[in-house]
Amino acid sequence: MATTKFQLIMRSGPVPGQAVLLEKEETFLGRDLGNDFPISDPEISRRHARFFIQDENVFIEDLGSTNGTFLNGERIASPQQLRKGDLITFGESVVLVFDKLTETTDPTVVKPFVEAAPPPVYAPPAPQPQYEPQDEVGSHEAWQYQQPAYEPPLRKSVDDELPPKKKKRAKAGLPTGIVILLVAIAVLACVIAVTMYFMPASWWCAITFDMLAGCPVP
Repeated sequence: MATTKFQLIMRSGPVPGQAVLLEKEETFLGRDLGNDFPISDPEISRRHARFFIQDENVFIEDLGSTNGTFLNGERIASPQQLRKGDLITFGESVVLVFDKLTETTDPTVVKPFVEAAPPPVYAPPAPQPQYEPQDEVGSHEAWQYQQPAYEPPLRKSVDDELPPKKKKRAKAGLPTGIVILLVAIAVLACVIAVTMYFMPASWWCAITFDMLAGCPVP
């Protein structure tokens, strides 16, 4: 025998996924805790709507709420029959889904007899092919085939042929400090040479303490 039950499932609201069975002839919904289905939401009136069962059908009625009751997006002004999958909206954020549950409780139903499948027959494994030695020619050809290809040795570079100490010196080169010192000495020598070339005669007399010919300069 099939029995039908009705339930409301909260899709969005304070407790998403909450389900309530409509088992009584009248079920009241509202913000007040005295309702059969209390919902704590400021947009829900204290006694917002009622659900009642009539001729094995469920109807919804708005009880003069402030924000109204909407069935599938349309505001209702009179009792409306609910169908499976209908969306009921209260205010702007609370959405319920109406659902029907059909249960079959018939003790006289007997499952048909199903003959059990016979057990699997054991089959011995197939014999594996045994190794048969080849003749002398075949063995020689197989041996030649298994030989790895000849790879010539890699040619060493010039750096690899140098002794370890010479190789290290060749790669290291002169230290950076010595290079900077040599460049500084060369620059200083150029500056001194240019200065001495363009230096006036009076400076030469002063440096040599008037020991040069023509000193002192008048």
